[in-house]
Amino acid sequence: MKGLIVILAASVVMLTGCTSSSSSSAAKTRLVYPDGLVLTGTNRLVTPTSYRPPVDIRIVAKTDLTNLRIGYAADQVIFNWERNPNELRINGGPADQRHKAGAGRIPANQFVDIRWVVNLQGQQIFVDGQLRYEDKLTHAALNRPVSVFPAVGSTVTVKKLEVTPIKSTDW
Repeated sequence: MKGLIVILAASVVMLTGCTSSSSSSAAKTRLVYPDGLVLTGTNRLVTPTSYRPPVDIRIVAKTDLTNLRIGYAADQVIFNWERNPNELRINGGPADQRHKAGAGRIPANQFVDIRWVVNLQGQQIFVDGQLRYEDKLTHAALNRPVSVFPAVGSTVTVKKLEVTPIKSTDW
């Protein structure tokens, strides 16, 4: 499949110039933008497939300063939150409001590799190989797409979004 659905404000647009693949909730999704897909305002990069855990999510992205946000096991996980960039914010889902001090900052204008592993009984979030957050909460009811998005005036650029179903024993 060439292209990807991205939600732009209230409209849906098919983008070209990326590569993607997915065919079912059990299939891998790999979206690659060699030059980077720039998201501003209410733009969201959303996988065309919903996923149930366990999954391994890889995102290569950067923010111009604040608010690189990702969604799946939470409505949003916020890196470089505008009110306190050092705090990793988690809103929604089983880990709602379990923010973590000292775990949210990523360098501005520099691509980072985010890995988000969500199992039936927990999740782990890594940035450039460093564990930033972990919980042992139940995520068994989860079935939704993965998203990457900006907020509060930030600009987020995405080079890769990859979702791979894994065996529950892989974590």
